[in-house]
Amino acid sequence: MTPQRWALVAATISALIVGIALVATGSIAEDVGPATIAFMRYLIAVLFLLPLAVSGHWLKVRKKDFIPIALLGIFQFAILIVLLNYSIIHIDVGLAVLIFATLPLLTMLIAVMLGQEVFTLRKLAGIVITIIGVSFAVGFTAFTTELEPKGWLGIGAAFLSALTGAICSVFYKPYLQRYPTVQVSIMAMAASVIFLLAAVFYEGHFDTLTGFDASIWLTFLFIGICSGAGYFAWLFALKHMLPSNVTVFMGISPISAAVFGAIFIAQPLTIQDIVGSVFVAVGLMISLWQKTDGNSQRVKRAL
Repeated sequence: MTPQRWALVAATISALIVGIALVATGSIAEDVGPATIAFMRYLIAVLFLLPLAVSGHWLKVRKKDFIPIALLGIFQFAILIVLLNYSIIHIDVGLAVLIFATLPLLTMLIAVMLGQEVFTLRKLAGIVITIIGVSFAVGFTAFTTELEPKGWLGIGAAFLSALTGAICSVFYKPYLQRYPTVQVSIMAMAASVIFLLAAVFYEGHFDTLTGFDASIWLTFLFIGICSGAGYFAWLFALKHMLPSNVTVFMGISPISAAVFGAIFIAQPLTIQDIVGSVFVAVGLMISLWQKTDGNSQRVKRAL
């Protein structure tokens, strides 16, 4: 297959991994703080990817590129997660997920403003349909609880987390074209691990890491390996596709979380999940499909 075709596969895998990682993270969320989970997740992910980097060709990083790559990692893996976790404190999880589903829309707007993409009504329609699909999956629980006095802070934090993800998705491109994907992955995640270390001390779990039972450590290991593989797939897709075309695949994540939840923790799969899956699939096809010269085929520039 061509790199563009592989990029489609990689974006799909990344979105599926996010879903299953959400289910696994939820299983230990009551016992471990969010910063500690994030720290262990990306530390293991870095260690998982490191052999691939050592066995491959590691390029010397320009001094002017090192800080931007590190900042992208800190914002995507630390700031984004902190904002999303803060939003869940003040608003329903479903509402936070629904707001975060605007990620591909924000990505497209930023990419168009920077001249990296061309605005099309077709892509806009596809993105909106995927958001509708997510709303079917989580929207029925998004507005079931009354908004707290600080609820608008939660809404703002969820929106800022989506905006952070959109900005990072757009600005990774030049570094992915300059360095191997696995190298950028390790550098970005390593920077976030160092940043998250301070948050782990703040949560007070650092001294108790050795006290976690085997099931929690196995969950850490599973989430970490998933994150390493998923992030590598995400960056590979960003390297070969337009940013908005990659982020629109995130509409799959809430659906995959529902499916994996039904499989592994007996969480009921509802008709809303099924309807949402159909909308997400249709939205993806509309976003990625183009015709050129009268022939029904996908064009590479759409990727």
